[in-house]
Amino acid sequence: MLNDDWWVEADMAGFMPSSAAYPADPDAFLGQRIFEVRIDDIGPVRRAPGVGIFNNDHETGTSAHDRVVRILQGFRSGALIPPVQVVKAKAGEDYPYKLVAGTHRLYCSLLAGFTHVPATFGFDITDPDG
Repeated sequence: MLNDDWWVEADMAGFMPSSAAYPADPDAFLGQRIFEVRIDDIGPVRRAPGVGIFNNDHETGTSAHDRVVRILQGFRSGALIPPVQVVKAKAGEDYPYKLVAGTHRLYCSLLAGFTHVPATFGFDITDPDG
């Protein structure tokens, strides 16, 4: 799932989180309440076949490598990182929340040993009723 070289480059060997979640950047989503969500309460991200969890950002031209290493280095340094965005899952779903933005931050958090992620409520563009 994660290239071992990226983990080494970010100097993550021996990293142990000192809190349940990484520190959230309060300016990332101005006016929105930030709260912590258990990672186990967020449903797994489903991507199209052949699309990995970690991918390039074609809008900014940032590679998956650069995105992941920057997040991991932020964890090590205690940098303020934007929260993920979630929506409440529909009744009958297996998880209380669905991730709508922040896949790299969520999965890097999981790999780094965090149990929670900072979150805000977002908008599910795949659900016209939601």
